[in-house]
Amino acid sequence: MLAPRGFEQEVEYWLAFIPEAFARGEMRVWSLLTYALLHASLFHVLMNAAMLLALGSFVERTVGATTFLTIFCLCTIGGALMFWAFDGGAMIGASGGVAGLFGTAAVLLWRRRSFDPRARSIITVVAIILALNVGMALLGGGGVAWQAHIGGLAAGVVYGYAVLDRRPPGGGGGGRRRPHLNVVD
Repeated sequence: MLAPRGFEQEVEYWLAFIPEAFARGEMRVWSLLTYALLHASLFHVLMNAAMLLALGSFVERTVGATTFLTIFCLCTIGGALMFWAFDGGAMIGASGGVAGLFGTAAVLLWRRRSFDPRARSIITVVAIILALNVGMALLGGGGVAWQAHIGGLAAGVVYGYAVLDRRPPGGGGGGRRRPHLNVVD
């Protein structure tokens, strides 16, 4: 917003995910990730940041920081690849990676469904996200990269199962130690 005229187009050219650039032989492979750093508006970045904070903190505490970052990046790439498969335009925003965290959190919480009340809630939210994105697809998209949301979500489910039984370094809690409880009869 504060950059000089023309700078925005230059940044978008180099960092946005533009499948057409690959077709022209411009192999900007980094754009499979860097598109997630750009957002269309302050509202766009705040929505993604809020979802990242809400879901990312749970996933990070469950699997550890390195695995969390790996999952987020792979889901971001998964979102870009699904967008590429179904659209030819340019894409920006972290929604693919964030949708992937929804998928990962759903798998991790479903495993704990008998004692974690958040499990049903996150499954409901995932179903709503999926329904909204299918609805957007049927209505023509409306400028939303629904393909990236679905691709990220699917990748997140896959990676959620891949890390299901892993524990973060340090014995749990994302490296934070839990206090030892002494039980007295």
